[in-house]
Amino acid sequence: MSSLYGIIIVALTFVSGIIWLVDSLTAGKKRKAAVKKLYDNMLKPPQETVEALMVEPIYVDYAKSFFPILLIIVVLRSFLYEPFQIPSASMKPTLTEGDFILVNKYDYGIRLPINDKKILEIGLPARGDVAVFRAPDTGEDYIKRVIGLPGDEVIYTKEKQLYIIPFCSPETAKKDCPNKRLIPKVAVSGAGYIDTNPNTGIGIVNVEYIENLDGVRHGILNNPDRPQLTRERKYQDSIFKVPMGHYFVMGDNRDNSKDSRYWHTTHFVAEENLVGHAVSIWMHFEFGFKNKFFSWIPTNVDLSRVGEIK
Repeated sequence: MSSLYGIIIVALTFVSGIIWLVDSLTAGKKRKAAVKKLYDNMLKPPQETVEALMVEPIYVDYAKSFFPILLIIVVLRSFLYEPFQIPSASMKPTLTEGDFILVNKYDYGIRLPINDKKILEIGLPARGDVAVFRAPDTGEDYIKRVIGLPGDEVIYTKEKQLYIIPFCSPETAKKDCPNKRLIPKVAVSGAGYIDTNPNTGIGIVNVEYIENLDGVRHGILNNPDRPQLTRERKYQDSIFKVPMGHYFVMGDNRDNSKDSRYWHTTHFVAEENLVGHAVSIWMHFEFGFKNKFFSWIPTNVDLSRVGEIK
């Protein structure tokens, strides 16, 4: 949806700019010439006559009014920051339905609008980043946490333990390569995190943990009643070798996320599919109306969720 919106905005910007330019070079010149001729023939022509000669077609007036605004929007969302809405529960407890977030578009390199061709290298995702990308299965914009970097080996066990063997270049002696390491997680005390479906009102009790992913401390959820199955629906450990130029991602809501573990076309996000780095929540709306015709209307605002994404 965001990609379609981007195409529409760029198209409107282009069309309004062309209308303004063509009018300036054709009819606009004639209008200015007519006013100049009027002033040449009359010392003080009537203001009504001058205004009548300068009247622009309504489509030109709209184009001149909207072009600067549309151009600013295109520049902001293509090269600086783009707003997104969180539509699902896959990133709970970090992000939840109703969160409106800002995505940094330049952290992972400057790209052209529409075709997303990178024109300037700036940086690459780090382990623990919350990233927006085009999903390989659907092409839709997804948001997940970066777990595996290019060359890493990621192991997610049937007991829901996460291990990583960081990439080691072929030139490095085997004894100097990083060892397999367990990503630590510590259970949060209390009755558990209730993941409530906003459409049905049904809540599922999860165990909440604080995971430490290379120094990035963030919450994750595990549903004790749901076994960890592979894409093939087998109860066994999953091992993923991340290709160069690709990334392995997972949702923080580990038992309620369609991510690298389960995609059918590939388990990995190609570098060229990256959209940006999710950095902050700028607003949270709650949508309490169950009627589909009014479900888009906010019924409450929760400013406590506004802040940096970790």
